[in-house]
Amino acid sequence: MSGVVLSDSEWRAAIRRELPTTQHEAYLNTGGAGPLPRCSVEAMAGMLETQLSWGRMSARAVDEGRERQATVRARVASVLGGGAEDVAIAQSSTHAMNAVIWGVGLAAGDHVVTTGMEHPGLAVPLARAVAAVGATLDVLDVGDGSGDVEEAVARACGPRTRLVALSHVSWMTGAVLDVAGAARAAHAVGALTLVDGAQAVGAVPVNPADLGVDAYALPAQKWLLGPEGLGALWISGETRERVKVVFSGYETGEGHGWDGSLTMHPDARRYEASTHPEILLAGWAASLKWLATLGLDRVHAATESAAQGCRAALAATPGVQLATPVNSRSGLVAFHVQGATADSAAMALAERQVIVRPLPRPGGLRASCAFFTDADDIDRLTQGLAARVACYRARP
Repeated sequence: MSGVVLSDSEWRAAIRRELPTTQHEAYLNTGGAGPLPRCSVEAMAGMLETQLSWGRMSARAVDEGRERQATVRARVASVLGGGAEDVAIAQSSTHAMNAVIWGVGLAAGDHVVTTGMEHPGLAVPLARAVAAVGATLDVLDVGDGSGDVEEAVARACGPRTRLVALSHVSWMTGAVLDVAGAARAAHAVGALTLVDGAQAVGAVPVNPADLGVDAYALPAQKWLLGPEGLGALWISGETRERVKVVFSGYETGEGHGWDGSLTMHPDARRYEASTHPEILLAGWAASLKWLATLGLDRVHAATESAAQGCRAALAATPGVQLATPVNSRSGLVAFHVQGATADSAAMALAERQVIVRPLPRPGGLRASCAFFTDADDIDRLTQGLAARVACYRARP
């Protein structure tokens, strides 16, 4: 997009040419996994060719790998508005959250706070860690996530609270939770705040330092359009002094001794353990560069606009009931369809090449509206839903 200012329609059309997925289906599941841009696939193909022709552990390959890893950390940091020293490469957002959950060092009698709308990627390791040591877990009812989260967390926290863990954007309702307020309530009792940013980073503006949170986890494959098998952990310098390294290995530090000793990295790299997937890193680096070239402010604004358009269209579709808060600025739109289970409705839409996510609770569907979503995608969604509802109402 070479410096020429394009209208919104021209900009979106140019973007869609770089996302071949959009040419043959209305892809509304970036919250599950975003479409790979052409540049990412080409970068990974180039790495495969390189690894076919050159030794993967040659001095040149190792040096290039270190540069590539540093590039990914720096580009993730740029998305988050901070420095690369606070970013560790992870296998996924769940992997990143596990590093914090287990690294906090929970003990019997300690207290952890979360909400009742968390993805299993956070809920499962929290429950396992609490059960392993005899701590207690407080699961808060925060409604659809749009209410006073700070007040709910403050009521739950006490002198034994060690960790507050919650999503930035709810995967079930699309609400943007007040994680800054949750952090204030946690810090008032000396607890840390861990945020699952899977449905936020790349869709809404995110700056963990400004939010006041202590650790923030994110995946590559969703709104940042990278490959599966990668993620990152942002963790502040102060928090690194309180979160022990529990998963460790060669990449945790340098100056390795035969007795297992090493000098731990002073920055967030201490939470990295072993060999990095260089092919995947090449793909993610390319996606992150492309998004930066598009302009994250414009990406965020286009995502919000697409979701607003989708909510308005669904609100006007007979037999469809919205479940997303009307003032949400995220890219997720949750809804219910009259007379249809989530799975059957999703399958019926898939037959029309409209891809959405069925939700296990509260039994509805979720459309992910991204910066590349256009009016035709939303029309195809509403037409498919209208046909499904009409079929239900026509039953004897």
